[in-house]
Amino acid sequence: MTSSKTANAKLTAGQPSKPLRTKAVSIGADCACLSVRKATRAVTQLYDKHLSRVDIRITQFTLLNAIAAFETISIHDLATELVIDRTTLTRNLKPLIKAGWVQSEVNDKDARVRDLTLTTDGVERLEKAIPYWEKAQAEFVGKIGMPLWMDFAANLAAVDKTLYPGKRPSDTKFRRAAREGGKSF
Repeated sequence: MTSSKTANAKLTAGQPSKPLRTKAVSIGADCACLSVRKATRAVTQLYDKHLSRVDIRITQFTLLNAIAAFETISIHDLATELVIDRTTLTRNLKPLIKAGWVQSEVNDKDARVRDLTLTTDGVERLEKAIPYWEKAQAEFVGKIGMPLWMDFAANLAAVDKTLYPGKRPSDTKFRRAAREGGKSF
């Protein structure tokens, strides 16, 4: 085999057949996961653009906000609440702990459990970030329109509950708070 034939063979050996390409195009158009991930990346970029003014990303904002909502929450419960793998959550928490925004302490009742709380710096960072989150939220809703956002939010919640039907920490805490007129906050 000559070197040009060898080079040609290498170039064509990995070429997908027409049926495979057709299937790939169909999957690209129909895949729910791909569509959700593309939309997620676009929304993340929008929020990150606004939050960058206070040197925080939406992923970090989400964690700070969730911890603030609960005041104190275990890593396990936060992972359950946000439907995130505990290993990934721990990795995402490390920079927040290192920055001094989140405190991780051993639970008083169970030494195997780590509880998370915001530090004073974490509270300040979240307070500074909220107006930029509000601007991002307003831009997002402004671009897609309030009716579409309301339908989309309801549909997202339905998909979330269908695919992850388990109980979440907020199911108990925030329902109880609502019954008590917000006294838990």
